[in-house]
Amino acid sequence: MKIPATEAVFWPGCALMNLDGEILDKTLDVLRRADPEIQLACGCCGQPTVYLFPEKMEKRRAKLVKQLRKQGVKRIYTACPNCTLQLRELEEFEIIPVWPVLASHIRPEDITVPGGSFIWHDPCPTRNAPEQQKAARDLLKVSGCDCTEPTHTGCKTNCCGNFHMLAAIDPEKSRKIRLKRMAEFPEDRTIVSNCEGCLGAFRSERRETLHLLELLFGKSKSRGWGNRIKTTIK
Repeated sequence: MKIPATEAVFWPGCALMNLDGEILDKTLDVLRRADPEIQLACGCCGQPTVYLFPEKMEKRRAKLVKQLRKQGVKRIYTACPNCTLQLRELEEFEIIPVWPVLASHIRPEDITVPGGSFIWHDPCPTRNAPEQQKAARDLLKVSGCDCTEPTHTGCKTNCCGNFHMLAAIDPEKSRKIRLKRMAEFPEDRTIVSNCEGCLGAFRSERRETLHLLELLFGKSKSRGWGNRIKTTIK
């Protein structure tokens, strides 16, 4: 956990920190046009604890709140949709999804779109968040990429199979849900989403994926703990 002393932080979430730090830096550059004081926070919202070790959640959440208060944090800009929901339960902090902010402040010269054709996936936690859905599509549009949508999308999106840590709790049921979702994705299109957790689920079935930030700022050269460690200690 690394939380800077500032009122505004960019909170990518655990999974997204597995990408190259350069992608997070480029995201920060755009966010600073809206909030110049923003800095990167490397931390976990605690969602796995909620569903795997619920008896430990109260203590964990209290520790997180204490750290955020100590550093003077007031505004948390979230990229992970699960983090958005979990951190909003803390109540005393303003939680701001990054997608509408990016859509309002990104410039054509910021964008480096990888080649290929894509299909979009809305993660479950944004099913009732039309402003996030619209912002994601605005970003897809400004990127100029070739991207289509599956049959079930937006407020009717289907799950990747890992909702509420289902992949760990009931792997068989999780895979059944995942395969049903993937049946809507043509094999010749790379799956794009703004949830790295969803994309990890699809990669487990050997599908090509790309996070929305990669679509905007260039494909990550690697994924894994090495990137997370480098981003945390720098």
